[in-house]
This record gives sequence, structure tokens and C-alpha cells, in this order.
Amino acid sequence: MPIDLTVVALRWVQFGSAVVALGLPLFQVYASAAVPGTSGRRVAMIAGLVLAVASAFGLFGQTAMMAGSWEAVDAAAIGYVVQSMSLGTAHVVRAGLALLGTTVLLLGGGRRSAALVAAALFAGATASFAWSGHGASSQGPAGWIHLMADIVHALAGAVWLGALIGFSLLLLHREANDVHASARSLTGFGTIGTAAVAALAFSGVVNAAFLVGPDGSRLLTSSDWGQLLVAKLALFLLMIWLAAQNRYSLTPRLNQALTEGRDGTEAVHSLRLSVGLELAAGVALLGLVAAMGVQSPPASM
Repeated sequence: MPIDLTVVALRWVQFGSAVVALGLPLFQVYASAAVPGTSGRRVAMIAGLVLAVASAFGLFGQTAMMAGSWEAVDAAAIGYVVQSMSLGTAHVVRAGLALLGTTVLLLGGGRRSAALVAAALFAGATASFAWSGHGASSQGPAGWIHLMADIVHALAGAVWLGALIGFSLLLLHREANDVHASARSLTGFGTIGTAAVAALAFSGVVNAAFLVGPDGSRLLTSSDWGQLLVAKLALFLLMIWLAAQNRYSLTPRLNQALTEGRDGTEAVHSLRLSVGLELAAGVALLGLVAAMGVQSPPASM
């Protein structure tokens, strides 16, 4: 596989595993009911391990991309990238934090305090993506604004998509208690979800202002990065529409059925489909973000 495609694939895996590793422990903390059994904790631990391994391979791939070939990668080249570039340091820190978070979940036995500590560690790992992409490219005082916007963007995205994974795990269970837990969690997520979407939108605008630049709008449809951005915005809008359907139509329908003692099977099926589509759109969006990271934005052309 070509080096650039390998790097994109590894970035995609890192983004996806970070979303699961951070989002599920957070979901366990703020949701009105935990994911049944140990499935949520187990999935988060697997995601943490995948994040650590993918980060290590990602460092290898990024070094190969900068060196121009796989053969040019050796201990000296990797050491130089780690010691001299924020991108390399970020990969090492990310792998370390992912392993620590996984260990905390393993030893924590499902306790809420352990989930909080693990979430903090995985949040640090997720924030490190800002140093692996365009967020660290701006210089001077404005560069800190760009970097912080990138961090907020990554964390808000993990909260939103992680919650979708938590809802999916809940909705897959057919027991009555789990259906009620799904309804309560979906209702309670409204405020957090709205805040996450607002943070994503605001930080996305800030990032775009830096990466497109005052004269870069003319390149949006002609550059690969610009076309990926347009596709990303289309998926983002689709996700917002699906989220609005879940919050204002499908969740109230399920709550009404449960309140009236009626069978909520149809409402649960509709929610499963809608949440599944929203999650699928989010996974595809992460792929676009991974590809954008190896393309030159208009401001740098």
C-alpha cells in the first residue's frame, strides 16, 4: 500500500479508536444508566489498546512519509521525528496515555471513579491529535488559538460520536430495563449533545479561517483538501439532521409509548436505524478528516 494511503488509514483507525476509548467511559459517567454488563468497559479497553498500537504504527508511517520510502525508516529516523517534531512527540504521548487509560479501566472494575480517570487520560490522548495535524501549523499568538480550536474540535467530536456508540450498545439489548435506560439516556443527552455540536461548529469555523485563509476560498472546489472539506460539511449536516430527528421525534415517541404502557418495539427499531445511520456518517466523516490531514489546505498553497 502507498505510504500516504497507509498514513490515512492509520489516522482513521486512531481517530475511531480514540472516539470509542474516550466517548464510552464518559457516557458511562453522565448517562442516566450504564451500558448493560461489562460490554461498554470491554469495548473501551479494546479501543484503548487499538489506539496505542495504531499510534505506534502511525509514527512509523509518518516517518516513512517524510523520509520518502519505507526503507529509509530506521531507529535514527524515528528518534529524530520524536525528539525534533511535535508530530512525533504527539504519537508517543498518545500511545502512552492510551495504555494508561486502558490499564485504569482494567483495574477499575467498572467503578465510576475509574471511568473518570480513564476518560481524562483518553481525553489527553485525543487532544494530542492537534499536534499531529494542521492545528500546530500556525505560528505566533494566533497559533495558540488555532491549536486550542483543534483540541476542542477533537474532544467535542469524541463526546458526540462516543455517545452514539453508547446508545447503540444500549439499543441492541431487548430487555425492558435496557429499553427504559435507552429512553432516559437519549433524553438526558440533549443538553450535552447540543453543547458538543455547538463546540464542533464554532471550533470548525475557527479552524477553517486559519486553513482556508483570506484568499483561499477560490481553491475550495479545485483543491483536494477543499473538496474533502465540502464532503465533511455535508456529512456533518446530515448528522445534525439525524440527531434532531432522534431528539425531537423518535425519542419522544419512545418515551410516550413507555409512559402509556404500550409496546415500544417499533420506536426502538426506528431509533436503532437512525442512530446507526448517524454513527455510520460519523465514521465516514472521520475518514475524511484523516485524509484532510495529509493534504495541503488552501492557506498553505
